[in-house]
Amino acid sequence: MKIIKDFCMAVLNFVVPLVPIQFLRKTMYKLVGMKIGRDTTILRPVYLYNPYSIKIDNNCAINDHVVLDGRGGLEIEEKVNISPYVKIYTAEHDLNSPEFEYTSKKVIIKKYAWISTGSIIMPGVTIGEGAVIAGGAVVTKDVDDYTIVGGIPAVKIGERSRNLNYNPNFKRYFH
Repeated sequence: MKIIKDFCMAVLNFVVPLVPIQFLRKTMYKLVGMKIGRDTTILRPVYLYNPYSIKIDNNCAINDHVVLDGRGGLEIEEKVNISPYVKIYTAEHDLNSPEFEYTSKKVIIKKYAWISTGSIIMPGVTIGEGAVIAGGAVVTKDVDDYTIVGGIPAVKIGERSRNLNYNPNFKRYFH
């Protein structure tokens, strides 16, 4: 059974991204249980862990070279923009555990959040509504609504306007 699951994940992560038509890729992701809302864009390649535990709402943009980890559960609300080379992890090892214990915690990204290029979101984090994660930031703690964070580890560097009304998805049918 593990061999079949590993084979399916290899196909999902290394063959499906070669399909140049977004609609077909999204259909294949949905067939393995990933929940993807309407008018959501997923560019290629993306790398998925446990896609059946990933839920992406309507009108989101998932850019290229993104890692989405569903092992602990990943929920992305509507109108979220995830820039290229972002990594969102929901599982890790406890570095203080004598047995190197595996742990997992759900990540939630609320509507209108913007996760900028090269950022890393660690397990158990909630990104608040309208929050911005600056490029290259490593987020280890929850981010409040409409807060801008940056750095390693990420700290508050500003506030974002609360007057947001956009759809970050974009139609690139052959990417």
